[in-house]
Amino acid sequence: MMTRVLIVDDEQSIRLTLQEFMREAGYEAEVAEDAKAALQLLKSGGFDVVVSDIVLPRISGVELLQAIRKESPRVQVIMMTGQPAVETAASAVRAGAFDYLCKPVPKDAILRCVANAAKLKATEDERVRLAEANRRHQEDLERQHQQLRDNYARLRELETLRDNLTHMIIHDLRAPLSIALGYLDLIKDRAVSKLSSEEMSYLDTILINICRLNDMIGSLLDISRLETGNMPLNRRTYDMSALTKSVMESFDSLVEERRLSFKSPSEPLKVSCDEEVTRRVLGNLLQNALKFTPKDGDIRIIVSRKDSMVRVEVSDTGPGIPAEYHSKIFEKFGYITKPVHQYSAGLGLTFCKLAVEAQGGQIGVESEVGKGSTFWFTLPPA
Repeated sequence: MMTRVLIVDDEQSIRLTLQEFMREAGYEAEVAEDAKAALQLLKSGGFDVVVSDIVLPRISGVELLQAIRKESPRVQVIMMTGQPAVETAASAVRAGAFDYLCKPVPKDAILRCVANAAKLKATEDERVRLAEANRRHQEDLERQHQQLRDNYARLRELETLRDNLTHMIIHDLRAPLSIALGYLDLIKDRAVSKLSSEEMSYLDTILINICRLNDMIGSLLDISRLETGNMPLNRRTYDMSALTKSVMESFDSLVEERRLSFKSPSEPLKVSCDEEVTRRVLGNLLQNALKFTPKDGDIRIIVSRKDSMVRVEVSDTGPGIPAEYHSKIFEKFGYITKPVHQYSAGLGLTFCKLAVEAQGGQIGVESEVGKGSTFWFTLPPA
């Protein structure tokens, strides 16, 4: 934008001459014969530099300067006088003048002074603009942060409500399920001689699924305890190789046509863990491997020492898991649907993750589509 200059002088010839100088230099210039007229023009705004005589009728140039500093502090004021004196110059500087010139003012001197004053005014305008933009940006950030805080608080509230509802459902379901399971066991014992083998298989299927549902309810409760740090852990020293082999043997009847192998060092690998919880972690990983490994596939379990930790790997020759889902499968009820395969972690891997981390270890998966998967976890040595 074109720099606007206001020239204030009670001598018409001086103000018109200076106006001509300004216009020739490319400035937009207005004139005023006294301070009152100047203040009236300044009310409209838009001026960058004021060139004023110190000696003006009624209101002095210094008083005009003081009024400009109060109303328009970024407007730069150049004072002129035909009677230079130290005290006059000092009062102009104290009032905030940009510069002080003596009449008659050479053309090049006044133009140079106005150019410098205009640059300072532009710099101040930019500083104010940036400060205002920064203030608005800070306000926007604060609004966004407050919204995030409100959303987070609401999310925590919803999570609490969800967890409370989960606990209520778990406790309300466990009692009738336990009763149903007990009576079905009783019926099965008494009905062996009265039911056909097919009917007995139906009864076995009912029992298996009720047991699975009961296990799921237990897992939900344990996951909730682990999430809140309320899961009791009885940590003792165990040989991880022996513990893993024991869990493997309990799955012998489920292996069927798959090939199950085990590898570990000859020396014991002592870990500090909760035996029951760690058995459940191993069982969940083995069950998951059996679920996705085809009948002629391989399942390999390796126990080793890695860095300062004891590491257990459960590898399968199943369909594999895309890399973008490696973290999702450890989420509660994580479920991934692909065109060919469905990968459902249910609650098992969520429990594994929380249980391993609660014991000071880590868990993860290495997998590629079509190349199987390796689930691993580590535990601290004893």
